[in-house]
Amino acid sequence: MMRLYDDKNSEINVHHIDVLDGIRALAIIIVMWLHIWEQCWLMPVVDTPSLSFLRINRINLDWLPRTGYMMVTMLIFLSGFCLYLPYARRNILGEKVCDTKTFFLKRVARIVPSYLFCVILLFIFDIATGAYSNPEYTMCGDSAFMWKDLFSHLTFTFTLFPTTNSFSLLNGALWTVALEVQFYIIFPLLEKAFSKKPFITYTAMTLTSFVYIFYANGQENIGFLMHQLPSYLGVYANGFLGAMILVGMSKSIKRNKYIAIASTIIAVYCMYAYYVMMKLLALSDFAKTWQTHNRYYLSIIFMIFCLASAYALPFYRKIFSCRAAVFLSTISYNLYIWHQVLAMKFKEYRIPYYEGDELPNVIGDKPWMWKHFILSIVSSLIVATLVTYFLEKPLSKLIMKLKKAPEEVCKTGKAPSAPSKAKKYKAKK
Repeated sequence: MMRLYDDKNSEINVHHIDVLDGIRALAIIIVMWLHIWEQCWLMPVVDTPSLSFLRINRINLDWLPRTGYMMVTMLIFLSGFCLYLPYARRNILGEKVCDTKTFFLKRVARIVPSYLFCVILLFIFDIATGAYSNPEYTMCGDSAFMWKDLFSHLTFTFTLFPTTNSFSLLNGALWTVALEVQFYIIFPLLEKAFSKKPFITYTAMTLTSFVYIFYANGQENIGFLMHQLPSYLGVYANGFLGAMILVGMSKSIKRNKYIAIASTIIAVYCMYAYYVMMKLLALSDFAKTWQTHNRYYLSIIFMIFCLASAYALPFYRKIFSCRAAVFLSTISYNLYIWHQVLAMKFKEYRIPYYEGDELPNVIGDKPWMWKHFILSIVSSLIVATLVTYFLEKPLSKLIMKLKKAPEEVCKTGKAPSAPSKAKKYKAKK
């Protein structure tokens, strides 16, 4: 019989918070569900007459994919959390961190290979298929837009222009990657400010976000403004705060039976709070306004959820740190990049095949919906796995070989030891 609590895992490993693998994987799955659902319209509604004695005649999860875009907030929160975590260990535990140059090198190694592969491949594909000259697309037929689309993606600036932000043919899901890169540029400054004056910096980041959101909600182009970096600074600030709190807690608070039970209850309550908020969002007539107004508060719930999950009961933590969760977390970046564009291309090129001019999801063709749904998921997993293990990881290792010593500091928190005289002698020989 499985024990409720295991004393062997009383300490928090602040170098790798295992439950974050599963949390990241869950966030990616919900975002993927949203984008595939938008193409096939396969409604997650199941009639359950066998449960009528419990007064449950239908299970309706329609709200979950319909509001899936809010899980991007979770991904951005996790980014802020993980970016600041080494610096929180430095400030509280006295560990060393990599220098700024190595920080940027690690970001390039993590982000750029998969991103450039996607952008260049889709650009070539769109030219070969004549997509940029297709009059059905709003901005097409203009070669200037084609090159602007490419150049702005190569420089991670396409989100800053209304045309490339709204009408790009190079994968709409990439906007968050551009947002992340823009944040990386200012991260060293924010990290130093937060480490020296955490309260003032947190307040400044949050107030900047609130003021910007207040301005954006009064504009006609709110859809463009709401996804700019200033509107997410409050979410990043909560990521910083969450990392600092967890490292501080790990120094003095160990897991025990009662803390684990209480933490599990808090984590489950956070799930319930998310459910209530998403139900309200699904019923809202002004989803964009609701989203911008509640994004910061939702990130606080995410912060509490992650902290509680780290201290939760073993069986709970195992769910979020099992092999499947670790695998999905490993390929999550490429899974995020490819799932939407694959689902859209399958539908555009009639894969699975359908006859007639009317879209099968519009006329309620259930067999096609299921085929498209399964095909999109399976192909996304396969492509993400191949790109991760045969392109991203090899190229990342190659890039990081440019600076080995600081990378060791980043991984271990300790400076590399000086070579012994014997090793020096062998190296000279």
